[in-house]
Amino acid sequence: MKKLIISSLAMAVIVSCSSSNDNPEDNNNGSNNNTPYLVKKLTEVAPDGQSYVVEYKYDGTKITEALDVTDNEKTLYTYDGDNIVKTELFRNGVMKIMREFTYSNGRLASEKVTNKEQAGTLVYTENYQYLSDNHVKYNDYHSATYNPATATFSDIKYTQKDVYINNAGNLASMSYSYNGISRNVTFAYDGNNNPMKNVKGLIKIDMFSLGDGGGDGEVGYNNLIYLNGAYSGIVNDTNQTTGVHTLNNADYPTKSVMKETSSVTGTVVRTYLYEYNK
Repeated sequence: MKKLIISSLAMAVIVSCSSSNDNPEDNNNGSNNNTPYLVKKLTEVAPDGQSYVVEYKYDGTKITEALDVTDNEKTLYTYDGDNIVKTELFRNGVMKIMREFTYSNGRLASEKVTNKEQAGTLVYTENYQYLSDNHVKYNDYHSATYNPATATFSDIKYTQKDVYINNAGNLASMSYSYNGISRNVTFAYDGNNNPMKNVKGLIKIDMFSLGDGGGDGEVGYNNLIYLNGAYSGIVNDTNQTTGVHTLNNADYPTKSVMKETSSVTGTVVRTYLYEYNK
């Protein structure tokens, strides 16, 4: 429930690893004038039929605020140049999650997360290693042990993820193993424009942050049309996601229907409705 909206707000979309794609949001904004398409309002219809609404504010093409109207959550964005260096999630006026980013050669180098969701404060850092223009490894946060008596966290654990990026800057494949379980995922995209494509720096910080442990493929410069995943080891499961997108005359989705099917948990459908600045 609230899958994309929670990811967009709480975890703040893409590491572009090819020098020709370091800023794909600058390209093909689908308009005959100088104003690119920007999402003003996103409505997610969850599998249970509940709707969640997020409204966005910008300074030019830089996002300044995302307001989850349904749950009274607000995320503020801080830039250094064209890169987002900090996001802060507030719930009922109280800061709950802060993400801080560093960059190297225009690419995401690290993300430090300060999470105050519980009584204590959890702090961890994920680091990105570029083995080539299209090959990235990073340590994705997995779990930590919380001691309620002292309100402290210990034994922070990470999953080492191995990711390949295609030439358009989208996820191509991801693999990882943890506690006797291995997962391999492949992704396919259309050639049309992702709703968040023109937002400076947003895809860069969020591409790996979504979904089950990171990277569900729904955030990219284009639109996910197929995900094929498999778990093996002490747990065996296959899962697929298919995306059907209704486009406007500039090839941006106005509606995306994402159908997720698991051999263990069955099928769920999420629908996203997008309203733009024009």
